[in-house]
Amino acid sequence: MRRFGLVWRVGLIVAAALMAVQFIAIAANYIQRDRDTEAGFRLPLPDQVAAMVHLLEEPDPGQHALVLRAINGAGLRASIVDAAPPLPSNATRLGIVEQAVASYLADEKPRDITVYALTSDERMILPGEMIRRFGRVSARFVVGLTGGQWLVVESTDELTARVFGLPPGLWSGLLGFLIAAAALVAVVRETRPLARLGAAVERFGEEAQPVSLPETGASEVRALTRAFNRMQGRIATLVRARTFILGAISHDLRTYLTRLRLRIEMLPEGDIRDRSQRDVEDMNDLLEDALLFAKAGFGISENQTVDLGRVVERECEARIAAGAPVRLAALPAAARVSAGAAGVARIAANLIDNAVAYGGCADVSVVAQGDRLELRVEDRGPGVPPGEREHIFEPFRRLEASRNRRHGGAGLGLAIARQLAQSYGGELTVGEREGGGARFVLALPRLP
Repeated sequence: MRRFGLVWRVGLIVAAALMAVQFIAIAANYIQRDRDTEAGFRLPLPDQVAAMVHLLEEPDPGQHALVLRAINGAGLRASIVDAAPPLPSNATRLGIVEQAVASYLADEKPRDITVYALTSDERMILPGEMIRRFGRVSARFVVGLTGGQWLVVESTDELTARVFGLPPGLWSGLLGFLIAAAALVAVVRETRPLARLGAAVERFGEEAQPVSLPETGASEVRALTRAFNRMQGRIATLVRARTFILGAISHDLRTYLTRLRLRIEMLPEGDIRDRSQRDVEDMNDLLEDALLFAKAGFGISENQTVDLGRVVERECEARIAAGAPVRLAALPAAARVSAGAAGVARIAANLIDNAVAYGGCADVSVVAQGDRLELRVEDRGPGVPPGEREHIFEPFRRLEASRNRRHGGAGLGLAIARQLAQSYGGELTVGEREGGGARFVLALPRLP
């Protein structure tokens, strides 16, 4: 699910607040009128016209003049004529208002009702112009009375306030909303370079490949972009130098280790020779782990479609064939992830070997969890204390500090495994197994 950024969240909050204010103002206006007239939630002027018709059709026609005196005033003119005035050429019929007047009258008498909008000029206004020109538009009601005469009521002030009961400040609020929207667009335009910079930082952190950004926006943003471009160049130079140094060290150290192996082979058989061979192998393992950890730290990975179940199955079969206490649960039919096959195999091998070495056994399973696949490796060892569960993923960090011959290693395996997992967009965590022991979980995004 996509999440809105800061700018859009602020904009939506402002827009929602403005709309809430307008709705509250409209509701308050209708509630106040209902309290004053007990007419319910009706359009003000159509309801007034309906009330006038009821008053004027009372049995005493002598009261007509008194009713008209009470009604006429600023903003409203009412009169009784013998013939209906002709429909002006610049009039626009208001069918919804006509229906409202008819419903408020609520009688069965056949009655002619005509409501239309008028402007001060001679041009007829179109329906699309009604909202734009409400401030200069008046409404005229022509209603037939039972005695053959006609009631003509005309509003002379704003149509929105008089006919629909909307507060005059509504349009000011809408104008403010439009201005706020324009300001939001300007803010989005100004913050776009920052969003682009954030995406570039994320991309550079994953790929370590410099991509120069255009220097646009405010002076401070341009200065920040310029500094980021320079920083990318410096970091890329350091990475290239580090790669060169690692390659040189790897080549030279392997050369010396090969010489040591040859010299050890020339020693007479015995305890000294065996211990020397183990030392050389430990040095070689440490070298390979250190180089792999350094390379994984670059965050550069070539992902491909990998069958996680098949990779895990191969690693388990190799250890089962060697007599290791490894049990593999049934694998899901489709367990494809986007990762490196060698990297996934290295993670699985490290987790399984750790479970066997420190927990006495390894129970392995691959489980689908929504859009992710989880490789779970569980043991029945002493487990990992909660306070150490993050520390064990640090380089050269081991719960067993002795680094004895039985377990070996330099404490880089889990650090390498987590770095590889993160480079594939996943995560590696450790928790407690039910019934005792540790549970390591590798979670990777699942491919369809």
